[in-house]
Amino acid sequence: MRKCIIIGAGPAGMNAALYLKRAGIDVVLIEKEVPGGEMLKTNKIENYLGFESIDGGELALKMSKQIKDLGIKIMKDKVLNVTKSDKFIVEMEKEKIEADYVIVATGRTPRKLGLRGEDELTGKGISYCAVCDGVFYRGKEVAVIGGGDAALTEALYLADLCAKVYVVVRRDLRASEVLQSRVKAKENIIVLKNVNVSKLDYDERLSSIILDDGKTLPVSGMFIAIGGMPQLNFLDDLDVMIKNGYIVTNDKMESSVKGLYAAGDVRYKDYYQIVTAVSDGAVAALSIKEEG
Repeated sequence: MRKCIIIGAGPAGMNAALYLKRAGIDVVLIEKEVPGGEMLKTNKIENYLGFESIDGGELALKMSKQIKDLGIKIMKDKVLNVTKSDKFIVEMEKEKIEADYVIVATGRTPRKLGLRGEDELTGKGISYCAVCDGVFYRGKEVAVIGGGDAALTEALYLADLCAKVYVVVRRDLRASEVLQSRVKAKENIIVLKNVNVSKLDYDERLSSIILDDGKTLPVSGMFIAIGGMPQLNFLDDLDVMIKNGYIVTNDKMESSVKGLYAAGDVRYKDYYQIVTAVSDGAVAALSIKEEG
């Protein structure tokens, strides 16, 4: 029986596993954290067909339960390196396993602003997840950095907890009209356009942020939502074509390395949504089925 290893158990990885299992291909999912990926950090999802509105954690739980009910093994481990000779060898912290195919579905990690003090303030005023950390800022003033769907979703969630929410956008809002109208309707959300954060004021914790127009915002928390970037160091020993930090694939999700596929936010493409991640996973699995 052919074997496929899927690295990453977000929506792309889990849907690929489902399709591979149904095709009779032996599949193992490797996830270093909890199945679900970025969905776990999303308060409300309203653009996934079949659910008018669903909490991201709930959707992740439904997906992972379906995978487990099919008898698909999810290994909790971190992948350190992937090499290829006759077969792929996936080296993890705890063990090594071989496979005929590998699907990389590790998603993206949040981008940082690159400001002095940003790393040391993570967890002490700086966060990348409102659902995870918003409760710590109840009744306080906070800022959300970014102007896309993710940023406005964070702002709306925080508006129900915090006294005031500043949305800091370097140009203009690019989120959906639905989210923009909801933000406008919230009296405690203030949108500041065409500005950047230039400096962080802090001692032990964040106390304020300074914008490049000279304005100081007295916030206790700053939530950064400016997208992410894949972490692909474990592929350094393979000659994988990368563009702008993302894996380049053909329309079958296969990379420049034969037998190595990519799906979801780790792949170079135009749109990064749950539905496109799920689609990528299905296409990768069906392409592997065709190989046989």
